[in-house]
Amino acid sequence: MSQSNITTTRKFLLDAAVSEFWEHGYRGASVRKICARAGVSANAITYHFGSKKKLYQEILNQFAKLQLEQARSALPEELRSQEEFEIRLEMFVSQILEVYLNNRESLLISLRVFEQLTQDMDDEAINELIEIGNTLSQYIQRGKDQGFVRENVDSDIVAGTLIDRLINQARFAHTHERYYAVTTLDPTYRAYWVRASLELILNGMKTRA
Repeated sequence: MSQSNITTTRKFLLDAAVSEFWEHGYRGASVRKICARAGVSANAITYHFGSKKKLYQEILNQFAKLQLEQARSALPEELRSQEEFEIRLEMFVSQILEVYLNNRESLLISLRVFEQLTQDMDDEAINELIEIGNTLSQYIQRGKDQGFVRENVDSDIVAGTLIDRLINQARFAHTHERYYAVTTLDPTYRAYWVRASLELILNGMKTRA
């Protein structure tokens, strides 16, 4: 099998597995059905990934790496101005939200793993997901160190608040669309949501003296 065919088959399997794992959970997901969805032979998972568990772990790892890459590309180690601090923070929020919306099933699978931590789960993906929060918290701390953020701001709480908001916007995007007639699936509303959320984070609700 050529490298091109291997890459294509792996992608088909990963895409099919994400849907199967989301719909049925890890235990309920069928290797046979994953292969059928992907349009490949029944032994393809063993050949390309080794096992159902390793396929599941690959989904988690790829999603975690994608988020971490986006976080690190948006948030620089050095900051030159308040304006750059805020622009880069907006880049982070926009890019991570887009990742979550475009990979919603992978996000929901990852959240399920967080909720149902088991002893046999590989910690690599979990650690990378935690690192995303750490990356954001450290960025906010750098802003504090340079006087762009108030000294009494808790960087971890701000980072956690932002990530929770991002997750919920993707998690309930279709619910928001049905019941509130607005959703971050709409690029125009998504841009507004990012700006409004950051305005609240950066300036708070108090009137200015």
